Amino acid sequence: MDKEKIAIFKKRLLKMREEIVSKSKRLKDESLSIGVDGIQDMADAASNTYNVDILMSLSDNDINMLKDIDAALDKIEKGQYGICEGCDEPINEKRLEVNPTARYCIECQRMVEKKGP
Repeated sequence: MDKEKIAIFKKRLLKMREEIVSKSKRLKDESLSIGVDGIQDMADAASNTYNVDILMSLSDNDINMLKDIDAALDKIEKGQYGICEGCDEPINEKRLEVNPTARYCIECQRMVEKKGP
C-alpha cells in the first residue's frame, strides 16, 4: 500500500479516535450529572441507575474500539498496517475502507470466526 493511502487511513483512524474520546467525555459528564437535580423518588432513582449502567456499557464498547484503533495506528508507525495477522498477506483495501481496524484478511477472519472465542 502506498504512503498516500496509509496517510488517508491514519487520518481516518485519528478522527475515529477523537470522536470516541469526545463521546466518552460527554457521556461521563452526563453520567455524573444524573440524579443531582434534587430529591428523587424511587422510580427516578431506579431510572437514573439504569441510565448510568447503559452509559457505562457504551463506554466498554468504546474502550474496545479505542484499543483496536490504537493497534491499527501502532501498525502504521511500524510499517505493518494492512498486513493480515493470520497469513501475513495484504488485507484488501476495500476491506480496510469498510473497517480500518481490520486485523485479518477475509479468509483468515472466517477461520477466526469458525474457531470462536
